[in-house]
Amino acid sequence: MSPIETTKPNLINKDANLSFVVELSEQISTIAFSNSELSQDLILIAFPREISVAQLDSQEPYELKELIKFNHGVQCTALSLSPITTIYGVPKILVFCAAGNDFKLRIFESDISQKDTTKVINAHSDYINDVAFDPDNNYLVSASDDNTAKLWSTEDYHCLYTFKLKSPGISCCWHKDDNSKLMLAEKMGVIRFYNVNTQKPILSVDYNKPIAAAHWAPSDPQIVGCLQHGELVIWDLTRASRPLYTKLLFADSGNSIKFSPFGELVATMSQLEGTLKVTNVQSQHQRLSAQISLASNISWHFRLPFVCVGVDNNLMFWKVT
Repeated sequence: MSPIETTKPNLINKDANLSFVVELSEQISTIAFSNSELSQDLILIAFPREISVAQLDSQEPYELKELIKFNHGVQCTALSLSPITTIYGVPKILVFCAAGNDFKLRIFESDISQKDTTKVINAHSDYINDVAFDPDNNYLVSASDDNTAKLWSTEDYHCLYTFKLKSPGISCCWHKDDNSKLMLAEKMGVIRFYNVNTQKPILSVDYNKPIAAAHWAPSDPQIVGCLQHGELVIWDLTRASRPLYTKLLFADSGNSIKFSPFGELVATMSQLEGTLKVTNVQSQHQRLSAQISLASNISWHFRLPFVCVGVDNNLMFWKVT
């Protein structure tokens, strides 16, 4: 578990807000920090053919230690770490899902020492855009370009239900405190909220523009954000007839959005423009603008005020408060 090389930001990037950079050996495809307290310092890092599980030392000087690496074989398109994952007890438990560009899901389980298993699921007939475990680890959901989202049981990973969509499924997200509520965002511009016990929609919002990405604020279940073309659109679900506000962020379409776990900040990114922006949700003030290239996606640390993006073969961390 030797540290991966951590580099001072001025050696790689002149951005004064950049806190630190972790230099890796290959280009990063996608990343996912844990969104659970039990595994809050873990991050999944997908490379072209492998997936690394690493732990961030949460005290300065920050270091990233690789715990284990898995062969994935194909390009990874989405990642989600199960909330039952913990590295602090005995035995250690690691469970995560990786979506591949072969349209399959792979469930990796490990005790990070001797026992590793992989379950391959023939999940979809087209590109898988997002995957997410629910907070109680009862379900896994996947959203795909095949105009479906699928609900999987975590007991044996059989498909419980297929949500038939009217356009590609772009993003999926769970209510933080109620695992019966699921958000599914469609490319055509509609965001629907479902009760998974009945598989029926309970609410929808629509801005009549294509959606590139959407996210449900983890600290406030009434707030949802999405990127539609280059606009940041914020919804208050208590007044869902129209957006709370819209804000033009990018001339070209953005592709990634994530609220911070604390809720007051939202990070957005445009790969076409090579720009990462962090906005205060309430004041709408911009807190960060950084130039990036060959970027992966956005992920926040569960507890620390770090937003992270894979940029080529570098894992870059900005501290935003």
